[in-house]
Amino acid sequence: MAESTTPMMKQYLSIKDEHPDALLFFRLGDFYELFYDDAITASKVLEITLTARDKKKDPIPMCGVPHHSSRNYIEKLIENGFKVAICEQMENPREVKGMVKRAVVRVITPGTLIDDFGMDDGRNNYLLALHTDGRHYSASYADISTGELYSFQTADENELKNEVERIGPSELVVDKDSERLIEFIYNDPPLYTVYENVQEYGVEKEENVDEDDVINLLMSYITANNMKSLMHFRPVKKHNISGAMQLSSTAISNLELLSNIQTKKEKGSLFWYLNRTETPMGKRKLRSWIERPLMNVTQIKARHDVVNIFLDNFIERADLIKLLNQVYDIERLVGRLSFGNIDAKDLVQIRDSLEGLPEIKRILSDLDLLDFRIFKEFDALEDVFHILNESLLDPPPKTVRDGNIFKSEYNEKLSELRYIQDNARSYLNEYLEAERERTGIKNIKIGFNKVFGYFIEISKVNAMNFDAEKFEYSRKQTLTNAERFITPELKEMETKILTAEDESIVLEYRLFTELRTQMEGFIERLQRTAEMISSLDCLLSYAEVSNTYRLTEPDFNQDRFEIEEGRHPVVEKVIGENTYVPNDLKMDQEDFMYLITGPNMSGKSTYMRQVAIISIMAQMGMFVPAKSATLPVFDAIFTRIGASDDLSSGKSTFMIEMMEANDALRKATENSLLIFDEIGRGTSTYDGMALAESMLVYIHNFIGAKTLFSTHYHELTKLDAELGGLSNYHVKATEYDGKLVFLHKVKPGAVEKSYGIHVARLAELPEEVTSYAREKLASLESSRSSSGDAGNYQLELPLDDMETAVRSDEAQDVMDRLTAIDVNSITPLDALRALNDLKHMIKGDQNE
Repeated sequence: MAESTTPMMKQYLSIKDEHPDALLFFRLGDFYELFYDDAITASKVLEITLTARDKKKDPIPMCGVPHHSSRNYIEKLIENGFKVAICEQMENPREVKGMVKRAVVRVITPGTLIDDFGMDDGRNNYLLALHTDGRHYSASYADISTGELYSFQTADENELKNEVERIGPSELVVDKDSERLIEFIYNDPPLYTVYENVQEYGVEKEENVDEDDVINLLMSYITANNMKSLMHFRPVKKHNISGAMQLSSTAISNLELLSNIQTKKEKGSLFWYLNRTETPMGKRKLRSWIERPLMNVTQIKARHDVVNIFLDNFIERADLIKLLNQVYDIERLVGRLSFGNIDAKDLVQIRDSLEGLPEIKRILSDLDLLDFRIFKEFDALEDVFHILNESLLDPPPKTVRDGNIFKSEYNEKLSELRYIQDNARSYLNEYLEAERERTGIKNIKIGFNKVFGYFIEISKVNAMNFDAEKFEYSRKQTLTNAERFITPELKEMETKILTAEDESIVLEYRLFTELRTQMEGFIERLQRTAEMISSLDCLLSYAEVSNTYRLTEPDFNQDRFEIEEGRHPVVEKVIGENTYVPNDLKMDQEDFMYLITGPNMSGKSTYMRQVAIISIMAQMGMFVPAKSATLPVFDAIFTRIGASDDLSSGKSTFMIEMMEANDALRKATENSLLIFDEIGRGTSTYDGMALAESMLVYIHNFIGAKTLFSTHYHELTKLDAELGGLSNYHVKATEYDGKLVFLHKVKPGAVEKSYGIHVARLAELPEEVTSYAREKLASLESSRSSSGDAGNYQLELPLDDMETAVRSDEAQDVMDRLTAIDVNSITPLDALRALNDLKHMIKGDQNE
């Protein structure tokens, strides 16, 4: 009979049919086995041997991993984007005749992790569900390991894309009608599942949450994979898109808020700079505060007030930090408690985390912080700590089946069994002395082996005259030099001693399950306190960083944007505060655009980034790296920085540049901050200048957003005569001894000259290249000067001067076309077309 038709393989194939998209870990004794395509895939990913079952008749590919060490293998598969279905033996093979019943007890996926299968303790691990009814787009996402649950809805597909990218889920689930959304959002999506078996779930929701369809989709998928209801989910919160500063994934990347743009590592990011947290919960909270800066000034100032209190109370701050250092990841421990896979070590970690809470509460009370909404009704959980402290031993055992979980005095029966175990040798010694006295044989011994158990051993000489029947001794074994006996008393003692350990292990497991059930009743309280602990951790981190780097509390004024001696926090930390050159900024309602010129490497990009980062830090409730700062509350920050291709989707550097610029121009308001760095570099000089100028005019006339716009197109500096809200600034550089020296100081006015060849020399291009370039530049400048052209880019001139750029008898045509344009209604695209037509009119007139 072929192997595939055996009862065991029929059972395997039946279970596999129910989980076709998962790698099935099929329990056979001490191993998980994989067969067919699952085995081929797993053997490659895990780099384990691929073998075959029934090699001669009907070979079936197979591989396996030991049950006791399966965790690392499963973790690697999950990290590579696979699902793993765990199929266990549901019966004891020793007690069953025939086929052992097996069933899948859990499907582990990247987004449904509840234990620590490769999870980063400093990041949330989100599973996100998407749904559309044709008019609106709904999303709901959860971190199953912490119980956090959110939802939101939007009518804007691009807004949906931006929010999903910012959330960064590790896995997606959609219904069939919504699958197209994944292709719209991602070029290379994470693992996703089209799931149709949606059930109704009565999940508790906050008042303004009404996305029931997508919440039901999410919860149905979670329950189907974990195969049990989870009690630790918190009420669904509204993901309020408009309630926080909008930062696209592009802005988060460009500004290096969470990772360095070059290395993709945390080091060199704002997160790296700010992170002095002591707990994984605080680390995750800090990331979320960076991604979603506040817009409510009252909430912002509340955080500032707490930071001020911590700065004024150094000793208390140090004590709180020390106490937080003893706190474990309560949120994820509660998740495991809810799932039912918590062990004794986890309960000990919860106990140790709670030990310092009363002292934390006392310090917060002494600092009058319990009146703040952030710490209102702080629950120190003394009763929960008492339960765990009175029950659990330290250190905990490796597994709950090993015993030694509880203190002896926790349970009377356990105390009795422990007494027997602990005093077994004393019992035996007392009995032995009594028997020596009773028998008159002074050298009898008590021994033990696995075959006979405990026995009394009498030497051959003494045994010859020993009346065993008189003393109720039963002969058990005869040796060359001794006889071995047992007695009823010793047999009874043996039973007590040998069963005491087994009985205590069984008893402790029952006590553990009872304690686990009792702890489930405290889940909500544990979560509320964990939330406060994470906020406390972040605010203490704020204070530590503020104290270390001389940060300043900012003010807020919607009509003013002033920074005195501002610094880029990360760059300053890397190069040192004595080396970093601070810079100022001053804008208001009338003067709101900086056009910044200067050579590469002079510090334009750093300056613009530091302005954005100072604004983000302020709205996070953080102090800022500046001598003083008065800032508006920004609703969004848009960035167009750097050059990058998206080859996988066929988008060039210039296309990416235009798409990011379009996103900013369409979404920005007068309360936004725009950071545009070198617009137009990906096309011809004239096209680039035309686009850059038209964007500046559009921002000035139709948006009014605070804008920092750097450029190498020096011709654009003449726009300050026409655009009243625009001012020229440059980054100072000078020549010394034939070399270029960057002063990194931002000054009013346009740059005097370009330093491109100087920068090329700094980059150590061959001398032949830079020498020839200098000669060519001199020749071009001389040619322009003698021709009277001077290299003018005609369209950048102020409109009043345009008549001097063409012959006076043809200028009227150009002026008529300009006059006919309604600048209040023209779209950006039409403006570009009109600008292009005017350019060709002028070129045509000049070439006639």
